[in-house]
Order: sequence, then C-alpha cells, then structure tokens
Amino acid sequence: MYELDVDLIQSQCEIDSKWYGTYVRPSSKGLFQKFAVVKNTYNQAICPICEGVFSTKVTLEHIMPKSEKENDDRKLGEPRLAILPINLVKCCGECNTSKHSKRSFTKEESEINPYFEEFDIEDYIEVNFNDSDETFQPNIKFHYQDNPMDKRIQNFINNYNIEKTYNHRIRLEFQKILTILANNPITLTKSILKSYIEYLFDTYSKSSEFEKIESKYWFDQNYFGFKICKYLTEIIDNDISVIYKLNEEINKRRQPSQYIAFSNQEFQNEMNEVETMTDLEMFFKNNKEDLIVYYQQIKKQGLPIEFPKLFHEDEDKLSKKCLEDRLRKKRLIEEIVKYYLESGKSFDHFREDCASIIVI
Repeated sequence: MYELDVDLIQSQCEIDSKWYGTYVRPSSKGLFQKFAVVKNTYNQAICPICEGVFSTKVTLEHIMPKSEKENDDRKLGEPRLAILPINLVKCCGECNTSKHSKRSFTKEESEINPYFEEFDIEDYIEVNFNDSDETFQPNIKFHYQDNPMDKRIQNFINNYNIEKTYNHRIRLEFQKILTILANNPITLTKSILKSYIEYLFDTYSKSSEFEKIESKYWFDQNYFGFKICKYLTEIIDNDISVIYKLNEEINKRRQPSQYIAFSNQEFQNEMNEVETMTDLEMFFKNNKEDLIVYYQQIKKQGLPIEFPKLFHEDEDKLSKKCLEDRLRKKRLIEEIVKYYLESGKSFDHFREDCASIIVI
C-alpha cells in the first residue's frame, strides 16, 4: 500500500479517524463481530499475525495507519482509509502495537499485507539456547537475506513484535518441560535425560503434524516444544555441558523431598527399557523394593506409572487400529501394575494374571 495515492480516490464525504471509533469499533454497531477470522485445526479463532488463540482482548489493526499527525510534511497515517474493511485486520492485543503507526512511502519501508501476501515464517526462524551462565533457556532469532522482500518481512515481524511474542511462548513451554522433569524423583543421567527428550520430541512432533493448517505448522505451544526438543536432541550427544545445564535448571525446581535413593542405581534405565512381558517380569524380580518406593513418591505428585517402551513396535508400519490396540494394552498393563502396588499383591504370577484378563 506504499504505492497507494489516496488523493486519487474519489469520495463523496470527508472521512477522519474519528469515524472508526464512532461507527466501526463499538460492539453495539455489530460490525466488529462480522470481520473474518482464521481458525486452527480445533476450529478456534486465532490471530492471523502471531497465530495465538484469541483471548478476550481482540482488536482491529489498521494496515495503513489512521493517525492524522504529520511528520516532515507527511501524514503518519491515512485517516481516509480508517473505516475500510480492506484496511482492517482482526488481531490480538499483543500484535496491535504502537510501532505500526507510520505509513511507508517506499517498498523497503513497507511490510507484508496479511490480506494479499504470505510467506513461510519457518524459513526465517532459528531456535537455539543462550550461553548465559545464569540461565539456560531457548531463544528465537529471525534471519533475513539482503533483498526487498526480506526487508518487508523484517518490517512485518518487527512492527508486530513477533520475535518478542515467540520468545515468550517458547520459554513458557520450556518451563513446562522443566517442571515435568523436576517432578520425576530420580537422578537424571545422560541416558535417561536423552531418552526422555527423545520421547517428548516424538510426542510434540506428532501433535504438530496433526495441528498443521493445510500444509503449514501452526505456531502454538506444541510447535515450540517440538523446536526445543529437536534442538536438544541434535546437540545433547556432542555437548555434555547441556546435560549439566538442564539438570541445574531442573534442580532449581525440585524440593529436597523429591529425591529418591534407589538401591539399584540403574532402576530408571531398566524401567525405560522394558519392551515385553518377559522384560517386565525380570524388572519386577530385580527391583521389587525400589518399585514400591518409586510408586509411593510419584503417587504423592499425582504422576502415573509408565513403561514408555512397553509393546513398542515400528509405528510407521502399523495401522491406526493396531497402534490404538497396542496403546490400549499398554495402558491396561500399567493399570494392573498400579493395582498390584496399591494392594501389596505379589508379582510372582503377574504374567498369568494378566493373560486371564487380556491377550498378551
């Protein structure tokens, strides 16, 4: 719209910016509700700029600013376009910033028009972790090429504070991951931590694929969790300091009462490697006392008992029905384990008892 010569537009009346507040924005006029919205996979309305689910604060943003103030003999905005639907986009309060108050007069000063243009933000985003000695947290940066299109994209991202918004969201998701890890009452060795990050990566990846809008990722918390775990899985083998930094952040969130001293130092590793009923029986035989202590601790924290690799098969080769059956059987076995622990029942005949209930 930097090329638009508003003076050439014939108008039957003189419009100023006050018309917007009088005739368009008030909910009593019924116009605000009629503006189109973008929806996610769950049919929720989302902001077309940052892709966050709309909260109670929803605004109308002027693509061409409406300000009547002047700067260097030029108007900062264009009030004559203040009420045109084509110049208004429904967005969240965070994206409706004061940075977007000056009209551009050259191509490189302009930004992407959300009604007529699109770009793949994934081509510009990079996730890494900061090197600060005080904190270890994810950081999002955008990278651009030196060409007019990328400069317009950079203007768009800067004007709407997208980098700041995405950094806030990815750090919130990282805090969630750390809290989950802190609730696990075992020492997180490299192998355990790596195994859990890989498990989270797989979970986030599947959720992000399901939530795609057409062929593009929806930039929600699952996507940010996916990017965090992708980065960590790529560097965790080559940079041992990552393990130390992660454990330091986890321990900040732990209470002394959350720690457990196992008689078998490999208890969690062995638990994570259980794949078959034979493995499960051997695990019970070798870890009877530790399993009881472990269950008592996670029960206090409201956490389920899980064997992440139980009945694990190559999921890419299984039908959806087979995957559902495998998951249902896994959960049922875990519920039976829980019953045994709750009732103090011996695991000596666990396989036979399970076989009388389900086909294993």
